[in-house]
Amino acid sequence: MKTKLTLFVLLLICFNGMANKTNFSFWTQIWMDNTSSQEIAQGNYQLTLHNHHWNYKNRKLLHDASQEYLIQLELQDAFYVDPELEDYLYQLVHQIRSKEFPEQQKVHLNVKMIKSVIPETFSFANGTIIISTGMLSLLQSEDELMAILAREIAHLTLDHNVEAYSALQTKRTIAGIIGAGVYIASTANAMDKGESFWDAEYLGSFVGAGSELLSYGVLSALGVGYNKARTYEADEIAQEWMMENKKNPYALAQAIRRLQFYENQHRGTIHELAENRFFLKNRFENILNKRKYKLVPGGIKMTLVDLNYDTNISDCLKTNSKLLVANECYAEALPLLERSIGSEWTSGESYLLKAISLRHTKYSQEDNQNILTILDMAEKNAVSELPWIWSERALIHLRLNEDQYALEALLRYEEYFAQDQSDDTLWAKRMIAKLQKRIN
Repeated sequence: MKTKLTLFVLLLICFNGMANKTNFSFWTQIWMDNTSSQEIAQGNYQLTLHNHHWNYKNRKLLHDASQEYLIQLELQDAFYVDPELEDYLYQLVHQIRSKEFPEQQKVHLNVKMIKSVIPETFSFANGTIIISTGMLSLLQSEDELMAILAREIAHLTLDHNVEAYSALQTKRTIAGIIGAGVYIASTANAMDKGESFWDAEYLGSFVGAGSELLSYGVLSALGVGYNKARTYEADEIAQEWMMENKKNPYALAQAIRRLQFYENQHRGTIHELAENRFFLKNRFENILNKRKYKLVPGGIKMTLVDLNYDTNISDCLKTNSKLLVANECYAEALPLLERSIGSEWTSGESYLLKAISLRHTKYSQEDNQNILTILDMAEKNAVSELPWIWSERALIHLRLNEDQYALEALLRYEEYFAQDQSDDTLWAKRMIAKLQKRIN
């Protein structure tokens, strides 16, 4: 009888625990499950919030430091501005976490994009999620993007930034952030290409000097230097959210796999991922091999065609390609340009960038004719004037020994920049003089 009574009490406790769980949203329950408190056992959420140690002093220092960092990004024109894409990200973020964070946490979700070919995403204690054009371009489906965003929301929910914070390091690093911003500005000015195709978006490319603002030292000072345990914890919470909400259960594993492929491809280069920030080794296996998820290797699909996703990020694909081409990474730009052109919202710029990339990677007669066809498409799909189409045409016609066509293209190009004295137009003037002399 005593044994039966004990079993009954245990079952009653389990039942009450399950009942309490159903009273909370996914993210509230995650916070409850990961908070040490006597009240948790009784399911008293409000009392737990009241008694929780929120560490307001460090939280404020982190918020101030993050704001200073964001100001530096804006001063250096590092943000990628696309209101439609930004709104798309907000829609996804609020699908993932529709309810407010606890008032004591001082977290208000905010999404910003940066122009960087490096696939980056991180979040600050105040709720600002940063995602790079490189990350948006690396991912190939909406579910993969949602999995990555869910990871950042997991970090915020569990206050990983505040846990990882070092006040002394942050105070010391703020001056470094400002110094890095000045360094970027001076370097970008030295790289000014004048009246060229790159003017509008070249500044802000986080490659080379700009990578200082994405360095592990700077970001870890802002609370983004998670250890491996916190990284894996956020992965697992994101995986659980994806499965509970009937999203592709393999999306997070696919996204991590893409990061691993990227890291292998760029190891030893300026685009290399920081191992102590990404902890890519075993992360893929950590998700795939957990029995509770019931995933199998055959479910991984690395060659997806998500037209809806590519259409939503079409301009981002173009921008990231432009940054790659500006840094002479032509072969890397081509797959992204194919995705941009294959979407429902393509542009003349994407065709022009494809032509430039092919000119630097192909040379046969057939390739050159193909490039001319692509330049025709660039002109047809242009929403604004793209005079650089004519300089590209001229170069291809010169390859084909078609001097008259090359001359006509250069004259069109020179006419557009008649009052300009940049290196590009001075080159055009010299070529026009040479061709006129040779033809006559």
